[in-house]
Amino acid sequence: MNPPIPPHAQPDDDAHGLGLPGVPDPVRPRWTATTMLAVMLVVAALYLGRDIFVPFALAALLGFILDPVVTRLRRIGLPRAVAVALVMVATVAALGATSVFVGRQVVQLGKNLPTYQSTVQQKLRSLRQLSRQHSALDDASRLLGVVGGELDAARKDLTRSAGAQPPAPQHVVVETAQPNAMQTLRDLAEPVLGPVGTAGIVLVFLVFILLERHDLRDRLLRLAGGNLHRSTDALGEAADRVSRYLTMQLLVNLSYGVPMAVGLWAIGVPGALLWGLLAALLRFVPYVGPVIAAIFPLTLAFAVDPGWQMLMWALALVLTLELISNNLIEPWLYGASTGLSPVSIIVSAVFWTSLWGPIGLILATPLTVCLAVLGRHMPQLAWLDVLLGSSPVFDAPTRLYQRLLAGDVEEAIELAGDQVAATSPADFYNDTGVPALRLAAIDHTAVSSTEHRHRVASGLAVLLRDLRDEHPAPAAGSGPVPVLCIGARWEVDSLAAEMLAHALALGGQPARALPATVVSADHLQTLDLGGVRVVCLSSFSPLPQAQVRFVARRLKRRQPGLRVVAALWNAPAALLDPAATDTLCADAVAQTLAEAVQRIAAASRVDSPVDADAPAPPPVVADAEEATRLKALHDSGALAPALRVSLDRLAQRAADVFDTPLAMVTVVDAQTLSWRGAAGLDRAAPDGPHNGSRDWPREWPRDGTPCAQVVADGRLLVVPDSARDPRFADRPLAPGAALRFYAGAPLRTRTGQVIGTLCVLDHRPRTLDSAEQDLLQALATEVMDLVTATRRARQRALRRAGVAEPGAAAADPAGSGIAPA
Repeated sequence: MNPPIPPHAQPDDDAHGLGLPGVPDPVRPRWTATTMLAVMLVVAALYLGRDIFVPFALAALLGFILDPVVTRLRRIGLPRAVAVALVMVATVAALGATSVFVGRQVVQLGKNLPTYQSTVQQKLRSLRQLSRQHSALDDASRLLGVVGGELDAARKDLTRSAGAQPPAPQHVVVETAQPNAMQTLRDLAEPVLGPVGTAGIVLVFLVFILLERHDLRDRLLRLAGGNLHRSTDALGEAADRVSRYLTMQLLVNLSYGVPMAVGLWAIGVPGALLWGLLAALLRFVPYVGPVIAAIFPLTLAFAVDPGWQMLMWALALVLTLELISNNLIEPWLYGASTGLSPVSIIVSAVFWTSLWGPIGLILATPLTVCLAVLGRHMPQLAWLDVLLGSSPVFDAPTRLYQRLLAGDVEEAIELAGDQVAATSPADFYNDTGVPALRLAAIDHTAVSSTEHRHRVASGLAVLLRDLRDEHPAPAAGSGPVPVLCIGARWEVDSLAAEMLAHALALGGQPARALPATVVSADHLQTLDLGGVRVVCLSSFSPLPQAQVRFVARRLKRRQPGLRVVAALWNAPAALLDPAATDTLCADAVAQTLAEAVQRIAAASRVDSPVDADAPAPPPVVADAEEATRLKALHDSGALAPALRVSLDRLAQRAADVFDTPLAMVTVVDAQTLSWRGAAGLDRAAPDGPHNGSRDWPREWPRDGTPCAQVVADGRLLVVPDSARDPRFADRPLAPGAALRFYAGAPLRTRTGQVIGTLCVLDHRPRTLDSAEQDLLQALATEVMDLVTATRRARQRALRRAGVAEPGAAAADPAGSGIAPA
């Protein structure tokens, strides 16, 4: 028997920067002296140049709000200069009207203040009377006064006995010079001219930003340099996030200010409209704005009502609106609009306020959003995204692995529980559990200590026990268990086998997990294989051939007909090739837990006895839902031959966008699947290149195709590698073509029926991230918009010609096949 093989590959200390095992993190933030010096210089420049940067930042913030209005005016045909002039006039008019309204309200309240004086004095007298009542606190205060007096007298006696005389106090009078007329005028004008001058500079900057938006964007892209794609994405995402944040902030403020004004008016607080407007405006100032906005109406309620009822009602109104706004409206409207962590928002508010004062507090969130977006798209600024962003800096497997390394088993269980609640135990095992064990296997002898290995093994054992208790598998009955999941050698192998067995049992496949000790040379001959049809060997070793071959041969020698599935979680790609199964003496090889479940299910079906003389199952009759879907297909207009050129063009766009050799627009009927538009058939034709669409089959049976799976599930499907997916490994993705990657988005009608797919296919394995999947679905929606628009145009043309539109039966007399193109 070969010597033990360590369960780790070549370890890499950079393997867990973003949770990618064995792959160095290309964007890991690294602090250097140059970076720190640059940050210090930028902060100093922002502080010293605040007189210029503050107005420009305010103008840019207003530009985010007003530019969509300018764009709408441009769409109706107005020149940009005219659109900007109209927007600026409307903005200045709105600001002026608001200032006049606020001024009048303040003047009116000022006239009424003397009438509230007696009420305030009466309340203050009552409060003083309450404070003068004798209490234990008064006795304590009197005692402290007596003690203090005695100590002071003792100090004076000691000073007198020493013969020292205290110096006589000197009388000092400070006389201030009388200001002249110019100084008085300056003192009166300075508080007014400063904000007015700043507002004027802001408006000038705003005009140029709205007029030269595209030129400013080009100059910023040029200054950014580097990758134009990244810079463009960064500017676009920053503008989108800031605009969305400001829009949501405006909605939140209105949802707070309007009820505040109505509530204060109903309570009877004077100037209710003014306080509602002030509350809406001050909520743009984080943290302190709502507090300041609440002080004014509460103070006025205290001064107006001789009793305390109005104050209590006003306080209840403020607290109720704060609770509703903070806990319901803001989470609902904001969502992930900023992408900032709560701590970064607080820190940024303190930072920008210390730099630019109150204006910095208003600009803190938008400016921090821009910095976080730059960190997301610029590798050299990735540390900004780590410090400010709300996205987890580790992926789910790395977070789980770190919790286990730290011995935080309770937190690891909580993480697992959250993921299981959102998905399922099997998905958690596949996406997080097994990858976390892979990280542990990589670090086994390189960086892990004995204590670390013990924490991971014991913590995962507790976690698995908790998941089995929370999600018990259905009872397997009294018969033998047909599937055994066994660890090949190490403890991590056995833990993965337990995950696999639990996932199989939850899926209705009875399975039992056994530790790696049962396949040792001493115990292998005594292993109970009664009723077992499939054995799955779990291994994290990068070189598992010797161990898997040794166990598989002896198991098959003991029980002929036994099928062995090798779950090689950390093996090189060469061992995952179907031809490599012979060298392992295995019947199938799996790399992920989901694939292992499917391989075991396929092996179990192969072992199931089949009666050759049994009658064939009756044909499947379409239910009412399928009949409705087929009617929607034939009524949609997707079968119209005139759509061929347009659908070919959309398929070509999808192929170009996703860089795939083949893209198709397919429809799925009762028995067949056919393409209505395609691009790349000459490159992926069954008989080789340059044969064109004439050599490609127009339709083929729908059963077992991924497009039929999309129609059945009603959601987007991605098959990264059909050779690794047992659902499609035994049949081609398309007739005669060596295709391995498939991604298909459903074509959905207005009534919600899925009639086909827009799919992209490739010869090599690959995958799509979430943004690419959203894009594919958007292109599928564009396909259906084209189909709908073409059908409506055809209906209008037929109505103008006085011709009745042919029904679905005319297009497809049989009612079950697809009308020819």
